[in-house]
Amino acid sequence: MASDGSQAVEWHGQAFPYLMHKPQPAVAVTRAGSPPGAVSAETSSTAKGVWDGPAPRGAATRAQAERTQAAYTTEALPQEDHVCLPGGAKLPLLGFGTYKVTSSDVLREALAAGYRHFDCASVYGNEATVGEGLQEYTASRRDELFVTSKVWNDAHRPEAVKASCHKSIVDLRCAYLDLYLIHWPVAWVPGSDNEPDTEVTLQQTWQALEELVDEGLVRHIGVSNFSLAQVEALVAGARIKPVVNQVELHPLLAQRKLVGGCLRKGVKCVAYSPLGHSAPVLLTHPEVVAIAEETGKTPAQVALKWNVQRGVPVIPRSQTPKNIKSNIEGMFDWQLSPAQKARLDALDSNTRTVKPITDQFDWNCATL
Repeated sequence: MASDGSQAVEWHGQAFPYLMHKPQPAVAVTRAGSPPGAVSAETSSTAKGVWDGPAPRGAATRAQAERTQAAYTTEALPQEDHVCLPGGAKLPLLGFGTYKVTSSDVLREALAAGYRHFDCASVYGNEATVGEGLQEYTASRRDELFVTSKVWNDAHRPEAVKASCHKSIVDLRCAYLDLYLIHWPVAWVPGSDNEPDTEVTLQQTWQALEELVDEGLVRHIGVSNFSLAQVEALVAGARIKPVVNQVELHPLLAQRKLVGGCLRKGVKCVAYSPLGHSAPVLLTHPEVVAIAEETGKTPAQVALKWNVQRGVPVIPRSQTPKNIKSNIEGMFDWQLSPAQKARLDALDSNTRTVKPITDQFDWNCATL
């Protein structure tokens, strides 16, 4: 967590007595109550068993980050380009969002740029187009791709879940899905726009997803737009645990409690709209622009790196070849400095750029 620029704690640098310590050179110390001039040689430890980092929460002050900056190297720290899911599957940290993609050529551009993680959904209405763009890989190199889709709100009934999954697989031409998500934690009457479906529970919907895993149609299952309380409740009663909670995440909406709480439950958060959706407020923010100038990167690269550097997969979307390429190019060849990370952390203002599906949606609802 040191790279997160968190607040230092009161036990910073102190040894934990129950752990092994590597003795350091003796130093002269004066004990309270000793005769004037009396000193003794004692050892200290700053090795194993010593808390020499920040607390795993909160944001550092700029002054603290700047002190850390003095010893910082611009050489990128080693970082894997993926996160591991239960069973060993690798979820790429850099994915490609397909929302509003209208041409299969966009997918071919993304493949050529190096993307292998593709985020889809039945409600996007373009999975056949996406499947056409990916068919070169799905036909003979399927194991090189990580394909995600989602079941929409009006298909929560078990039989509808299975029908929706089958259609996505056929449209995407991919034989199976690597990840299948419940798009929102709300159920609507089949075919309706937002009429609540009282004949199905989220537990029943989840059980239908579990059966898809049993049948080999889906490798992993997860959720999207779930609150921490909802994730905890689902995990507690699930036979097959969710591996992902896909939510809006970017410097203006850090959601640290949600990300950390999900991780403790074995659920990794994936960031949708990591560039702030269609709202320009993030990429034009003076602090983001300034850091882009300092690093020689684009504002989009800075915003994406903020999530990637903390181990959160991102799924930016673009239909412009230049942006498709720049969003992934060289992402693991550099890093934000502690001071830059702290400046981006300070932008967190709980600002959402994606409107909930209904005005009545409760982000903090605690029950299933």
